Amino acid sequence: MTGPFLRRPVTTWMVFTVFVVTGLYALPKLKIEAMPEVDLPSISVVTSWNGASPQAIQRSLTLPIEEAVRRVHGVESVRSESRPGRSSVEISFRRDVNLDFAELDINEQLGALRRDLPLGAQPPQVLPYVPEDFRTEQFFAASIQSPLPPNALRQRAEDWVLPRILGIEGVADASIQGGSRPVVKILFDKRKLDLYGLSVDQVMQAIRAMDAVAAAGVIHDDGLEKSISLREPLDMLRLEKAEVARRAGRIFRLGEVATLEAGHEDPLNIVRANGQNVVQLVVDKSSGANTVAVSKALRDALPGIEATLPFEAHFHVESDQGEDLEKKLWELVYRSLVILGLLFLLMAISLRQVKLTAIVTGSIFFAILISLSFFYFLKLSVNFITISGLTVSFGLLLDNSILVLDSVHRRLENLRKDGWSQLTRRAKLAVTTRSILAGTNEVVFPILATTLTTLVAFVSFIFLSGRLSLYYVPLAIAVATALMSSLFVAFGWIPVVLKQAWAGPLVKREQAGDRELEDEDALEAYVEELPDLDEAPRRFEKFVHWTQRLWWILLPGLVALCLWTGLDVYKNRVIKGGFFRMRDREQLFLYLQMPAGTDLRYTAEILRGFEEQLLPVPPGARVQANSFGNQATLSVTFEDSLRATEVPIMFRDRLIEVADRTGGSSIFLSGFSDTPYFKGSFGGSSFNSTIEVSGYNSKTLSEIGEKTLARLERNRRVRKARITSGRRFDRGLQDETVITLNRAELADRGLSVLDVVLQLRLLLRVDTPTQMRIDGKQERVQFSYAGAETIEYADLLGTLVPLPGGGQVRLDQLIAIEEVPTAGTVVRENQRYTINLNWEYVGTDRMRRATIQNTLEGMDLPYGYHAEEAEREFLTDEEEGQLKLMAVLAAVFIFIVLAALFESLSLPLLVLFSLPMAMVGVVLIFWLTHSEFDSSAQIGLVLLFGIVVNNAILLVSRYREEAALTLKALRGGDPGAEAALFDGQRAQLGGSDLRHLPRKEGRHLLRRAVDRGTRIRLRSILLTSLTTIVGLAPLLIHFQDNESKDIWENLALSSIGGLASSTVLLLLMMPALYYFFVRWLAWPVLGLGDRWQRWRDARRRRAAGEPSAASSL
Repeated sequence: MTGPFLRRPVTTWMVFTVFVVTGLYALPKLKIEAMPEVDLPSISVVTSWNGASPQAIQRSLTLPIEEAVRRVHGVESVRSESRPGRSSVEISFRRDVNLDFAELDINEQLGALRRDLPLGAQPPQVLPYVPEDFRTEQFFAASIQSPLPPNALRQRAEDWVLPRILGIEGVADASIQGGSRPVVKILFDKRKLDLYGLSVDQVMQAIRAMDAVAAAGVIHDDGLEKSISLREPLDMLRLEKAEVARRAGRIFRLGEVATLEAGHEDPLNIVRANGQNVVQLVVDKSSGANTVAVSKALRDALPGIEATLPFEAHFHVESDQGEDLEKKLWELVYRSLVILGLLFLLMAISLRQVKLTAIVTGSIFFAILISLSFFYFLKLSVNFITISGLTVSFGLLLDNSILVLDSVHRRLENLRKDGWSQLTRRAKLAVTTRSILAGTNEVVFPILATTLTTLVAFVSFIFLSGRLSLYYVPLAIAVATALMSSLFVAFGWIPVVLKQAWAGPLVKREQAGDRELEDEDALEAYVEELPDLDEAPRRFEKFVHWTQRLWWILLPGLVALCLWTGLDVYKNRVIKGGFFRMRDREQLFLYLQMPAGTDLRYTAEILRGFEEQLLPVPPGARVQANSFGNQATLSVTFEDSLRATEVPIMFRDRLIEVADRTGGSSIFLSGFSDTPYFKGSFGGSSFNSTIEVSGYNSKTLSEIGEKTLARLERNRRVRKARITSGRRFDRGLQDETVITLNRAELADRGLSVLDVVLQLRLLLRVDTPTQMRIDGKQERVQFSYAGAETIEYADLLGTLVPLPGGGQVRLDQLIAIEEVPTAGTVVRENQRYTINLNWEYVGTDRMRRATIQNTLEGMDLPYGYHAEEAEREFLTDEEEGQLKLMAVLAAVFIFIVLAALFESLSLPLLVLFSLPMAMVGVVLIFWLTHSEFDSSAQIGLVLLFGIVVNNAILLVSRYREEAALTLKALRGGDPGAEAALFDGQRAQLGGSDLRHLPRKEGRHLLRRAVDRGTRIRLRSILLTSLTTIVGLAPLLIHFQDNESKDIWENLALSSIGGLASSTVLLLLMMPALYYFFVRWLAWPVLGLGDRWQRWRDARRRRAAGEPSAASSL
């Protein structure tokens, strides 16, 4: 395998140069993102209907939209939410579906629905889907500060900022939050309309007709047919003097019955930063775009945009996921440099030669560059998962190179035997070259075995599905590509560099003799290493010798240790975690919810009371406030220098003080505390325990929820248990004002439903603005009655409604108004309704988790109904089953590969004893560090399984080789060739072949073979284990005290604990295990086989009339 590389060094360098150039080319083109894309390609359909309840939204909008989009090709799942005034339907597609064509298909399917919408409902909008995790944490958000009022600033930003932001490559969408859009308000005077006997519907139709476009014919120009249309120019003055009706020869103009105002819509958001009103620029990234590159392009573009604005404004970046990702990646780079420095230092101390250390360490760079080339061509993204896999693999990448170097180094050190000084330089160079080749070939089997066992351990990942597959299959691919690259480097580049940079100069420095080696046999005899059977055992070999004699003590002790850690420590003392989640940087976050129907301006004023307690904001802090409807959020971020001071705690105390004084609201506050503060009655994150239940019948769901809560409330530690619907912060039930029409009365009065609904919408000013072209610009026009903003309940019922035949009737004679409790949100996924069971648990987190788990296990669900922990911090039953299956399959695949390589079914079982030895360390390290054994830790077990068997393979393969060399030194010739079934082949001899010697001599030589094999592999095992542990250790270091746990920590923790325990236990137990296995199991079984074969041969000879072997003697 290595011979062609050594014979063609220039070709070898050119091949690796190609890989380096390819890696450097691919590096800037790699797709970089924070986490793998776990969401399927999705599109959202959003529809607004002001004033409609969730039930009306679901019945009239959501269900028809669901039915329409299910006819689109490639739909994987459909999830919908019906909220007050808004319907949102998320359509997820298979990964091979082209979203552009899917969007066209959705628009076609919604065509018929758009023509049959309820009165006042807006047409459905097809929008790019934004994952739930990013609905509050935008990809990129920047505040725009200016002396201009918020409304004017919003309009200027939409005209001058948005177009340039949307032109940046990788930006999917951008919007402006804060301020209000301009609108022309037409306020009808109801008293005058009634006085003149004018119908408001007639007046509105006359106004809309003014914006109509009239066809004027067609002309032909240069073969093209062009349509001509006429539109009468319209401005505010003409609109005010426009004719809207005629009565008895009198013309009524709009200004006589209505007032025109150029104003602004009611704001949807009020945004403030550090107490000042601002508007906010929110940017969404295109799916698949490079997160870091898009973020950098946005940051670079903002100063240029700011300098060319025709008005004074300044940008301040509030959130930037790309910058956060870049910092995290640089942190990984720093950790990687620390790892490389530690590995270099460890190798230098062990080898005592800087040149050899540099050669081995350089193999990491080649392996990483080759891996990144694979990333580029396989279209894998570089994210925290894949980078963590590469960083965790640094020690593994060195292992193969270390094995080659150690084997070659040992052989070259032993070359100075009798006659070395008499060899010519040519002969010495031939000897060193052959030694490099022999040393490399000596470790081909263990390197292939160790690499293949690690690779096949990751083959079990193909059985993962769902989020486990999306998160961890890229990790497996990253580690697999790195290991394959290291294999190529170890067998190709390392031997060539050792010959050119170390062995060659070593020979040139020595004096030349006059002796040449006659032929290849002489060269082979000089290089070959045979054990000296008369040599006195060394100190370490004596220690190993005694471990073999004390097998009857060590083996029961190992079994007891494994049983204790598995049945006691793991089951009762290790904290069981769930699915790994990346945690956000710590900040103060306050959520405020006022009663339904609260005016946005009042909500913003309540939130301002919290802001004022934090003013003036000290340098290094940023207060961001956002009010929307009856809800508001306030976030306070701190720079690193300020986060470590008392300021965050002081700010938290001030916010709690204001929250305690604020009545009639629900408030949630998190950050800089182990437990969040909350008050009020909203659901979601105000509670620390949530279970999501789904099914096909909403009534049955409610019954299941009530029974479960009744059982939960018997637990004295459970508080405020309630049923909610929708996602976080939704109320369980809210009051809805329902207007019931008296249809019999309407029929008697000659009124239609639309007549009454139109009056109500104008009185309550909930009609959606229409579009008209005024003064050459497309303006939004809103109709309402004058005084609609301040109308009272009694005034509404006392309003007079004109009758078609003349006369009037009071509105309270036509309608009835009542308040009824209703769900705040109706959630459906694939036609299944969803509710949440929320409660507060008073106790430790471990007790809380146990209560949730017991509640899930105790729920009696009908067929087709499902319950799971809502935040998905637990693993589902399916995911736990997949992880267990993956661990079992990893062990099975390792056994299959080892059986094929060893040509034995028994030796792989001996190697697999290293797995329980490793599990001892894993359990103990998670117990002693109080770390959660989550999904990343379980994935780390698969990586660990592939690592820990490597040391066992090194030992067992060396034991077999030492036994074969012992037979060769004892009897001469080539025992491997002599024992082969066919000429030209070799048998794999091992310790079991020593049984043919006299019993006492065989036992002695078996122990000597194990002793010597353990000593020879000691340095390799310690080096590979220490380099892997040292390479993983920096991943556990927190650069900052408040830094949250990253995914690589549990991966590293599993590997460090398991590798440390397995290394110690293997060196202590494997010699005894191997001796016990061969001496007390293999020899008796094979001896019985030999006796059986001799008996069959004797019986065959007797049957053939031949003399027996005994009589012939």
